[in-house]
Amino acid sequence: MGLLVLIAFLPPTTPWAGTLIFCLTLIGYGAVLATLYLFVSPLRLRRFMPGGALPLTEHRRIGTAALFLALLHSIGYLVTEPATLRELSPSAPLFMLAGLTALIILLLLSVTSRHDPRLRLARSRWGFRGLHLILSMMLLLLMSVHIGAAGLALDTVWKNALWALLAALVMAGLLRRAQHAKSGAKAGTE
Repeated sequence: MGLLVLIAFLPPTTPWAGTLIFCLTLIGYGAVLATLYLFVSPLRLRRFMPGGALPLTEHRRIGTAALFLALLHSIGYLVTEPATLRELSPSAPLFMLAGLTALIILLLLSVTSRHDPRLRLARSRWGFRGLHLILSMMLLLLMSVHIGAAGLALDTVWKNALWALLAALVMAGLLRRAQHAKSGAKAGTE
């Protein structure tokens, strides 16, 4: 996480755009940090699970904060730069479409994590965890496209390379944790 904070404060190209745009970029960056924290923090599924795992309520709170920051980032840009409204169309630049899609996925993750939707999804073909994992991986990929292509926080090759490495490590961790949960569930049923 320290590396991400370093990336945010090593002179990005946004100061030329003005203080408000710079602040909106940092708010979006805060949404990214909160989201990544959820990806790298293990979730405590049982009450007496050992280690520093996050309780489910805290996981939801951080997810809601990430969603709030992402909405503030998006709406702030629309209010500050009304010309960005045209970038909500299919002809928008790829990084804008990726950011908008990431916001929708973050909203889906938040809504489906509530009690009733989670129970309904648990009975579906993919199950809640499977769908949550797929949406999380899509969110990470779309965030990467949005952040990298916008070039505001990741304005140099080394920052993009560092982000790519971090995103790959987070994805590997998510997949490993999912595999661990799957094998643990199978062991519990045998």
